Amino acid sequence: MNATMADEILSFTVPTPFLVGPVNCFLIKGDAVTLVDTGPRTSRAKEVLVSQLKDHGFSLEDVDQVILTHHHPDHIGLAGLMREMGKNVLGHWKNDRWLEMKDSFLQEHEMFMRGIYQSAGVHDRFLHHVHDVKEYLSFTDRATCDVHLTEGDEVPGCKGWKVIETPGHAQSHISLLHEQTGTMIAGDHLIKNISSNPILEPPYNGEPNRPKPLLQQRESYYKTLELAPSFVYTGHGDPIEDVEVLIKDRLRQQEERAKKVGALLKQEPLTAFQVCQKLFPGIYKKQIGLTLSETIGQLDYLQSEGMITQVKSGEVDLYRHQ
Repeated sequence: MNATMADEILSFTVPTPFLVGPVNCFLIKGDAVTLVDTGPRTSRAKEVLVSQLKDHGFSLEDVDQVILTHHHPDHIGLAGLMREMGKNVLGHWKNDRWLEMKDSFLQEHEMFMRGIYQSAGVHDRFLHHVHDVKEYLSFTDRATCDVHLTEGDEVPGCKGWKVIETPGHAQSHISLLHEQTGTMIAGDHLIKNISSNPILEPPYNGEPNRPKPLLQQRESYYKTLELAPSFVYTGHGDPIEDVEVLIKDRLRQQEERAKKVGALLKQEPLTAFQVCQKLFPGIYKKQIGLTLSETIGQLDYLQSEGMITQVKSGEVDLYRHQ
C-alpha cells in the first residue's frame, strides 16, 4: 500500500452483537477529520472505539464528520450520538429511512417482508421473522444525513477521495476511492473471507418493483473491476490486495450457485422457499431472512438470463426451468 495513504488512514476494529463479528471503522486524516462508519450502538462498541482513537491521539470530539458506507446497524449505530456532538453525517440518501426509523417505514418493511415470505411459500412458523427489523435496528440511534453523497462526488474535506455507488449488499451502499493511489474503503461491498449477502429491501420513493440486489451487486463488482483499486479496506476482516482475483472469484461463485439452482428447477418447479431449503439445509431455519434473500437473488439472476420463468400458483410464485 502507498505509504502516504497508510499515514492518512487509521483502522479500528469494533465489536458487534451480530454473527458477522467485529466491524472495521476508519479515520481519514484529511482537512476534515473523517470517521467512516461508527460501529453499533452498544456501550462496548463505543468504549472500544474511543479507546482505539485515544491510542492514536484522537477523541470523538476531534472528529469533524462521519461518512456512512451503508445503513446496516453495525455501521451506523453511533451516528445519532455523533450528530448530538455536532458532527455532520454524510451518506447516500437511501440511508435516511433507516436512520429516521419512522413507524410508517417499519410497518412498510414488515408488510414488504410478509409479502416476500408469502409469495416465496415460506411456512407459517417462520412468518414472525417479518418483525426482525425492529430488533435489528435497536442497535442504531435515530439520526439523519446532513449531506447526501452520490456517484462521482468529491468527499468534502478529504482531498482526492470520491464517492462510488456500490449497491447490492445494501441499496444505500457507497464506497470511497482515492484514485491517485488506488485505495478504496469498500464497507461491505467487498469482504476478503466471506461474500456479503445481497439483501432484499422494499422499493424506494413509491417505485412499483423491488430492487434486485444480486444483479446490482454483480454490476457493482464489474464497476470495481473497471476502477481497478490496488488496495481495499473492508468492513470486516483484513484488507484486500488481490482485488481482481477476489471479485472474479465472487462472480464465479454466484454463477456456480445459479447453475445449482437451475439444475434443481430442471427436476421440478419449486417455490423460492423450497429452493432455499435445498441450498441452505443447515442454516435456513436460523437465518431465514439472509438465506431467502440470497436464494431470491439467484432466481432473479436466472430470470435475467432467460433460463427460468416465474408463474403464479395461488398466492405463491413457482419457478420453472425454460
